[in-house]
Amino acid sequence: MTNKWLKVALMATAIATGTSINIDAETVLYVPQDDRPVSLQYTVDTAREAGMTVLTPPQNLISGKTYQGQADQIMAWVEQNAGRADVMVLSTDTLIYGGLVDSRKHNIPLSTLESRLKRIEGLKARHKNVRIYGFGTVMRSPRASGGGTEPAYYAEYGPTIFQIAALQDKLDSGSLTQEETQKLMSLQASVPVEYLQDWFDRRQKNMKINKELIDETRSGVFDYFALGHDDTSQLSQSALEGRYLSKYSKDIPVEKYGSFPGADQLGLLLMARSRTDESTEKPTFSVIYPLGGGGKTLPGYEDQTIDKTIAQHVEAVGGTMVTQGKPTVLLAVNTPLTTSTGESESFENFPMISNSTNAFVDRIQQAVDSGVNVSVADIAYNNGADNTLVSAMYKRDMLYKIGAYNGWNTASNTVGYAIAQGVLLKTMSPEGHRKMLTQQYLDNWAYQANIRKDIYRMQDSIRTDNVRYSGELNERLESYLGERIQDFAEKYLKVDPRTVKATFPWGRLFETDITVYDKPVVPLEKELRLKREEEARIKAEAEAKAKAEAATKAAAEANGQAAPAQPAKAEAPKTTASAAPVVKQPATTSLGPRIVPTPAVVPGQ
Repeated sequence: MTNKWLKVALMATAIATGTSINIDAETVLYVPQDDRPVSLQYTVDTAREAGMTVLTPPQNLISGKTYQGQADQIMAWVEQNAGRADVMVLSTDTLIYGGLVDSRKHNIPLSTLESRLKRIEGLKARHKNVRIYGFGTVMRSPRASGGGTEPAYYAEYGPTIFQIAALQDKLDSGSLTQEETQKLMSLQASVPVEYLQDWFDRRQKNMKINKELIDETRSGVFDYFALGHDDTSQLSQSALEGRYLSKYSKDIPVEKYGSFPGADQLGLLLMARSRTDESTEKPTFSVIYPLGGGGKTLPGYEDQTIDKTIAQHVEAVGGTMVTQGKPTVLLAVNTPLTTSTGESESFENFPMISNSTNAFVDRIQQAVDSGVNVSVADIAYNNGADNTLVSAMYKRDMLYKIGAYNGWNTASNTVGYAIAQGVLLKTMSPEGHRKMLTQQYLDNWAYQANIRKDIYRMQDSIRTDNVRYSGELNERLESYLGERIQDFAEKYLKVDPRTVKATFPWGRLFETDITVYDKPVVPLEKELRLKREEEARIKAEAEAKAKAEAATKAAAEANGQAAPAQPAKAEAPKTTASAAPVVKQPATTSLGPRIVPTPAVVPGQ
């Protein structure tokens, strides 16, 4: 039996028995869309805990908050290392534009973009036995600037450009009214023509590249390709382009191509897809919702209902939906009572007694008690956990009994991670499973739903998430963040606080990077703070003393007196057995010490 077939057989056994086993690691060459934790570190952590060997480009080449990704250098690295891989999971945004943010801001000639695309095609020609999974995005249409992640002019004209694109979407569908036509013309006249030209020219180039990526999928370059819709809405330029791309790709089977909301989840989702394709058993999924909007919920930042998004993600991971029998993964999707999602930082998101939530948690607990792998997708709020749901799970001691938990950013981000982690759980060790859950709870529940809004209230000047605050302030905020995270880990998760660390990887408050270590190697932020405060107190006292002495000296000089001199140290006398008398220090007045003669010390006196 070959090594590959042995791995397949062992994985099939694991799925059938519901056990976690160690298998010969599949080597995945992974190119992320940028270096944010959700794109890079969290994805790699989960894959490695599931038994994969993951190769990534040098981090200094990967796109970051303040620097561009090096597309050509990363491709050179891929070409050099492709022979070491069983599988490649590639962000085409990185290999063509430099990264996700770079795809929104570039001014790269179309000829250069197409030559980079051809190099991806060449990978398949040279490595026919390596499975290639690709993912890219339809350029997003945000309502406003994202703090440096859009062209500079978007800070001022972004909301207007969004309205223009939304009205053009209606125009394309033939539903624009005469009044809206007049509004469209007025809005277009209010934006400098060079800005509109820049934005639409870039979109046109990206649209052409996406069509060529679909062509490569059709011709077999990619074993599967996912085209994500990054932060879209029902009326937007992204939605308009998505419709045309759907028509263009309609002949490609769902086993080979998918296009759906979200971007940040795609890397991990395709890691899980590679595991599915390696197995002889395909995962099955069932879905449960609480009372309320359920599958008809229309999440914020997305242009379709959540039931459709879930079905598309299940197809993307290579699974099927079932309504009977025991599924491989039970998706417990927490939706709001209405059909629209709120923001996790809102005042309403506090733990409360909810009959709907309690009934939902009852169903989760029954499934867990029956041995079902439950993956919770918490989408009741955008950008963070539902405090009522997670608090109810905490009170029932269920936090580490479920298979996976996700409640972050957009609904599609959450669903994609929930599905991927549910699939990858089968080959995780108990320790790896616990680390994965700890990372998600500290990020999604502790930070996104609670700590972040506390920092916002403390620092109103940085609510926009722009990098406008000093390095010193960022250092103090990171210290505060670290202390809160460590306290939360110990209090609610029973985790040694010295095993967790939190930072702001992009110098803004939107995301944090949570690292969970195997051993207690992280200093306690509370102890570091107390040490800093003590050092600051000592320094302040020394400065106050020096200032007071300087003031005393100045006052004495102003009154025509000689500056008080420090008493000279008398030479230690030779004494007999009798002790020398104690000399009292001079008394002090408001103008300083009175100058009095010091009596002589006579031995034996």
